Amino acid sequence: MDDEKSRQRELELTLQRRLEKVTPDLLSEFLFKRGIEVFRCLLCGSEDIGIPQCNVHQSGPDGASSRSFVDYIKLDADGPRFSIMHYQYRIMCRNCGFTHHVAVWPVLKWIEGGDNDAK
Repeated sequence: MDDEKSRQRELELTLQRRLEKVTPDLLSEFLFKRGIEVFRCLLCGSEDIGIPQCNVHQSGPDGASSRSFVDYIKLDADGPRFSIMHYQYRIMCRNCGFTHHVAVWPVLKWIEGGDNDAK
């Protein structure tokens, strides 16, 4: 039983590390390279868009560091518990509040595939 808990914890940590690779700049670059030069709200057409972020602060003997990554949501779906297919990024319109969703897996595939200069 402890082996299964350890395996589940390792899968969770691996997924977390992968999800934390995606910065707001990388998500914007991904969308730009897919032909979205300026992101506009699908509902009202506004360009006043926000990408929710999380900040990670680390302190240690060598000092402190801080970094940001794009916040994500997990869908309640069947299938493997830690599948990236169950995660999405939100892009929110600051004008009307409409929320756009972008699947995590193509963004991570692009970042981890090396077809960008963002590694």
